[in-house]
Formats: sequence, structure tokens, C-alpha cells
Amino acid sequence: MARAWPLVSVLLLAACGGGGGHASGGTESGDRATAVAAHAPGPTSPLDVLRAGASDSGFASALAVRRFQFPDDHGPHPAYRHEWWYFTGHLRSAAGARIGFELTFFRIAVAPPVSGSSDSGVPDSGEPALQSRWRTRQIYVAHFAVTDVERNQFHSAQRYARDALGLAGARATPFRVWLGGWSVAEEGAPGVWTLRVADPAYGLTLELRPLSPPVLNGDRGLSTKSDAPGSASYYYSIPRLAAQGRLVRGAQAMDVSGTAWLDREWGSGALGPRQQGWDWFALQLQDGSALMFYSLRDADGARDPHSAGTWIGADGRTRALSSDDVRIDVLAHWRSPRGIVYPARWRLRVSSLGLDVEATPVLADQELDASPLYWEGDAAVSGSRAGQAISGQAYVELVGYPA
Repeated sequence: MARAWPLVSVLLLAACGGGGGHASGGTESGDRATAVAAHAPGPTSPLDVLRAGASDSGFASALAVRRFQFPDDHGPHPAYRHEWWYFTGHLRSAAGARIGFELTFFRIAVAPPVSGSSDSGVPDSGEPALQSRWRTRQIYVAHFAVTDVERNQFHSAQRYARDALGLAGARATPFRVWLGGWSVAEEGAPGVWTLRVADPAYGLTLELRPLSPPVLNGDRGLSTKSDAPGSASYYYSIPRLAAQGRLVRGAQAMDVSGTAWLDREWGSGALGPRQQGWDWFALQLQDGSALMFYSLRDADGARDPHSAGTWIGADGRTRALSSDDVRIDVLAHWRSPRGIVYPARWRLRVSSLGLDVEATPVLADQELDASPLYWEGDAAVSGSRAGQAISGQAYVELVGYPA
């Protein structure tokens, strides 16, 4: 999805510059990530990265439609500068407690791959041995967030580490991405993943079973974000995964179940020179259909024409959506304790589908205390489709709103 590009850029700058924010759960291995990246050349400000356009020399670029191969493409693509695995979901306990969650892994390259690397980043003729087991070309960052509606509480945490000494990494076979004790991995039956994440406030263990094959967004998986050269990525989603497991909240443990959403994206480019942020929506409707749409915002607040999305019908058939296909009206705003004003309720209309719904956050404050600050949270959906009442649930992400 479009949303993570500036996130990755700022996280890379934090690592190169010796910084790195942390949330209420703390930061793990931050000093190690900083040490390995300290000598990597980097832009002088986040704006330089956001407006960089084409990838740095030595990285592959998303320039043309490619053939996706699963399960291999669930794994890493180190030939590209950055990629991410975004899991969001909606859970319920047997007693009816509502829990939203986000677990995201970012892979960020601090140096290009060696010459001769394949798309997967594996050298064709063997990569020279690194001088030290501490050295690496990759940094991993993870964000974890819980929306605890019953307690009217939102909690977030951030960690990062190099992919050295087993601290963090990703692989395709069997699938696994991890940072410390946070992971999503194929541990048993093929295609079934186990998500594990915990900090002092919350812990979550889930079995995730895809209910549909991956959906390719954009032009057969090639997602173009602007007219700038190289400003594109490879992007697919799994809009429904059955989720079942256990949530630990302090000393209390409860069985939970629900659905999750996976967004996967990799590339080497940045946003266009006028783009400053986006609003991203992932709706799961009760009739089995789903909608993904990202609205890119230019510097003057207008929607960028490269905004786009995908409609997934209950029968699994998909339809690409252009910016003109989707109308979004902001119905309310919320000011965060940090002074940022975010949209706080939306009306989404897709006339070609007869869809007219509102999305309302289940909690106002779902702002992640991460680097950079952004809002991503659980929302309830209600409205109509083709004149019939419809409801559902959503995750919404808001990035690039000024303080």
C-alpha cells in the first residue's frame, strides 16, 4: 500500500542519524540498528527521501508488470530498498470484548545488494563473506498496536534491529518474518501462519488462515504512485484471514477470534514531489466483500490523481478502482494530544457499485507514538449497497498530517 513509504524513509533516517522513536512498549535493539547503519550515507532530511523519486543506484525498481509467485513472494525481496508486511485485524472474545490489532514489519536496506543478486536478493554467483557477523545490509522495524475498546485504551510499541546474529529477518520457505520475539511464521500446516507478539501490556498469539488467494492491486500488482521515475511498487493484499488464538492483557488471558488483513508491498522509490501523505482504508463488509483504497494527498491538501484501490466481491472477483471511482467526504475531525488534527469519520461512496457507507473510529485516539507519528485504527462501517443495509469493519491509516 502507499502508506508505508514515508514511514520507511523516516525510520531509515532515524537509524542512520542515531535516533529512533519508541512507544509505550519501548524500543528493542535500537542501539544495535544505529551502530550498523551509522556509516551509511543518507539524506539530510526526511523531505529529501520523500521526494527522492527514483531508487538509489544499485537497487532494483518496480518498473513493469511482473509474474507473482506464491508462496515465494510472501518472503523478502532484498534487491529492493524497502518492503513491509502489514497485518491488521478485528477480534472478539467469547464475552464480546472487541480488540483491534496491528502488527507491521518493515525491511529497510542500508546498502544496495551485491552485484548479480536476483529479485529475491540471493546472489547468482555467491555473495562475498561479510567481515563481521554484526554487519548487515538490512534493518527491520516492527510496530505493534492494540485497540482495546472495552477498556477505552489504545497501546502501541515499536522495535527495530539489524538482520544479523538472528536478531531479525525474513525468509520465504518456510515463511517467516521476525524481529526478536515478534514474528509471523508458517509453523505447521502449509499456508497457515502463526502470529506472535508481546510486550508488558499486551500479548497476542493467533493462527491465521487465508480465506482467499492474494489479490493483486494496481495493474496486475504494479502500483504506480506518481509520474516520477521509479515511483511504483509491487503490491498485493490478502483481504481476509481467519484469526483465532489468545490475547493476554496484563495478567488476564482470553480466547479471541475474528478476521485479519494482510498488505504486502516492496519497491525502491518514493512519493512524488508534491505528495505529502495519504488516507488508507481497508473495509471488510459483512456480505463477504471488501474494499481497499488509498487517497494520496498533495501539498495543497487536494487528492492526487494516482490515488487508487481495489474492490473484492464476495465471489472473489476483483475490480480496480481509480481516483475518480471513489468519493470520500470527511465528516468530523479529532485533535491528538500532540496537536495533530486528523479526520475522524468518513463517508465513502462508489457509485458504480451502489456503495454508500460511513466509517467511524471505535476510539478517537489511535495515534501511534512511533517514528513518524501516524494514526491507524479500528473503525465500524455502516451504510448501504444497492439500496440494502450493509455493515462491516475497517482499518484506516492517516499519514502526513502536520502538527
